Amino acid sequence: MSNSDDAVVADGDFGSALAEARKAQNYTVEDIYKHLKIPVQIVSAIEASNLDALPGSTYTQGYIRAYAKFLEISDEDILDLYNRAVPDGQITELKPRSSLRNEASQSPLIKMVTVPLLVVGVITVIYGIVQYYQEKAEDMENEYEAKEQSFTGNSLDSPGINTLDIKQNASLTDDGDLIVEDSSSTEFAAEQSVIDIGSEIETDIKPENTVKAADNDPRQDILEINAEKGSWMEVRDANDARLFYNMVPKGGTRTLLGQAPFSISLGNAKTTRLVINDLEIDMTEHIRSNNTAKFKVSSEEQNVIFH
Repeated sequence: MSNSDDAVVADGDFGSALAEARKAQNYTVEDIYKHLKIPVQIVSAIEASNLDALPGSTYTQGYIRAYAKFLEISDEDILDLYNRAVPDGQITELKPRSSLRNEASQSPLIKMVTVPLLVVGVITVIYGIVQYYQEKAEDMENEYEAKEQSFTGNSLDSPGINTLDIKQNASLTDDGDLIVEDSSSTEFAAEQSVIDIGSEIETDIKPENTVKAADNDPRQDILEINAEKGSWMEVRDANDARLFYNMVPKGGTRTLLGQAPFSISLGNAKTTRLVINDLEIDMTEHIRSNNTAKFKVSSEEQNVIFH
């Protein structure tokens, strides 16, 4: 065969390189079909460079590109050989998919639709975040207010139904009774009056039940109370004598003298500080879920003892 004939064969032979690469990688024609879903007869026609058995140039170019990439050889070189083999006027240039995507992304219509959608999406996300944190802040504020009010009620152990609205200008008498100034309430007289805390509190508390132990009693113990946010409290000594049964107002302090162990019940326990004979009382383990506490305590040497 002449050199000119060899050149013609080389120019029209675009499939032998694919066939050789397939065989070198131990693939069969059926394997190519399984991986690329190219019909077996099309694969065979491509490898045989049989233009008559191949579909239109656009489809064939797509098959060749996929086949060459699968075998990891240059798809551009194979397509160049194919394009030279196809008669003039029958070639439809196949553009890479990336080019088609780029052209589509440059479409004015797509830009007009995409930009507003992005803006709306960003605004929606920001609005959702703001709403979430606003609701979170409101929940925290409501929880805080609920805890603030949890110590009020008819008893020290739990809040009562008919809660008492304690004013910040409340004060105590020398006997430890709570006095409230409230000229607008129909439940109080115009002048200062003693509040009836409820059925559990005696209306005429006996002085001997609230009086402190004698100053010259060497056995007396000292209990100091500091209520940062106010606290309902009942304190009894070892003889079951009631030393205190009332409210310590917000920021108020009390000092009680009596014989330990002291029986203590109080509300708003987390913000109330107790000291017995100069020893800090850590009542953390005795604080209940409703922010109340109830325990009996004394001291020995430099130790706080719970009974």
